[in-house]
Amino acid sequence: MISKGVRVVRIVLDYYDYDLANDLAFFAEFSAVRMGECANSLELGLSLGTKDLAQNNMITEKLRKARLLETSWLSFVNDGTDHATSETNPSYQDLLHMAHEEYRSRATDQKQVCENGYFIHSVATAFARMPRARRVEIQQHDDEGIFRKRAAPIRAGEDACFVSWILQPMNWDTGRQWGLRTPHIDALALPGAMCEAGVLPQSLDIKLTSLPESNDFFNAKELRRLSMGAQQLKDIKIMLQRHRTANDPEFRLNPETAELNQLRDYIDAVLNTDSIERLSLDFECFFNEDTDYLIDLGSLMTFKVWGNLVEVSWSSVSLHQKEIECFFEQRRKPLESLRFSTVHLLTGSWADTLEVLRTAPTGYEVSLRGLSGAECTDLSDEENKRIFHKPSDDYWGTSLAEDFVTGASEKNPLTADETDQHDA
Repeated sequence: MISKGVRVVRIVLDYYDYDLANDLAFFAEFSAVRMGECANSLELGLSLGTKDLAQNNMITEKLRKARLLETSWLSFVNDGTDHATSETNPSYQDLLHMAHEEYRSRATDQKQVCENGYFIHSVATAFARMPRARRVEIQQHDDEGIFRKRAAPIRAGEDACFVSWILQPMNWDTGRQWGLRTPHIDALALPGAMCEAGVLPQSLDIKLTSLPESNDFFNAKELRRLSMGAQQLKDIKIMLQRHRTANDPEFRLNPETAELNQLRDYIDAVLNTDSIERLSLDFECFFNEDTDYLIDLGSLMTFKVWGNLVEVSWSSVSLHQKEIECFFEQRRKPLESLRFSTVHLLTGSWADTLEVLRTAPTGYEVSLRGLSGAECTDLSDEENKRIFHKPSDDYWGTSLAEDFVTGASEKNPLTADETDQHDA
């Protein structure tokens, strides 16, 4: 809806896969697994218990139906039969066919919208007609369910709720686990398209569960256009986090070098402006402490002067001490907020890095969580907790490291001896 009062536009990247849309057997297998997940959720609900007997009976009946659907569709995949046909009329295979038709229709609509840049051009044009809309939110999965499509009532009765379950779009991690190709998303180029439409965004919030394929990123011309569209950005948040549901397994990506380089190029283009006041970067979806630290953020932070930056949040990244020093030297305004979460130090020491962080004006907000590398590698769990964790009985408390950085304490907890710490 285009309205002059709109301030924020959120783009939800619903993902319907073309391979599933064009292969009934593959769709049946995928749907059987999804139905099994549905049954598992219902079993969990029963295990938690409820005093409402009617609700218990309803959940039990839905669980029975979900297991029958799962069995029927798996038998269709294995031998083309429907062993559960006698339980209902018409057969569950008929329901599968109708669900597949609906899925294929949605996939076709998705393809038509994304072809020839129609989607990105339409959104940019809509922005130009809404004078107050300057915040762009791009997220891959609709966790809040605000924009989730309801399945059409393919059949009257309870079957529609199961169809709705399997017709929900998947997240990218699930797609990659199934060997499916992530869709091309030109939505990431929206700032450049908005610039061409005569409007510039002031806030950009991107939340994805993984990277697009490397050949779906931008060439040099597109990156220049993106950089032009970022010239008035004040708030930038880019989060690449694993999608979590009760049924999703733990899964981390192992992106190719080309994908990481393309990601760096994209971030470089977006950061190429002096207007940034608040910056948050989180690459949790492929940060793994058991392997290499994939995102070396420092070079992106030290290539420019930060004339207006006052809030910084880095999560699941790796840095060199010299890069942190350089970043702080190139600030032109006092920091109001600094957050490190799961930050790995590649070279240097955390003791010296805390001294660097302390150069910011006394009293600014600091949060240091999950630091690793350097001397943190040799700290015992007890020492790590003593230095970097806030008191368990004080919700608003701060850690020894945070107290030192903000000036609340004069003793560096990574250099002070044990006696000093106990006295403190």
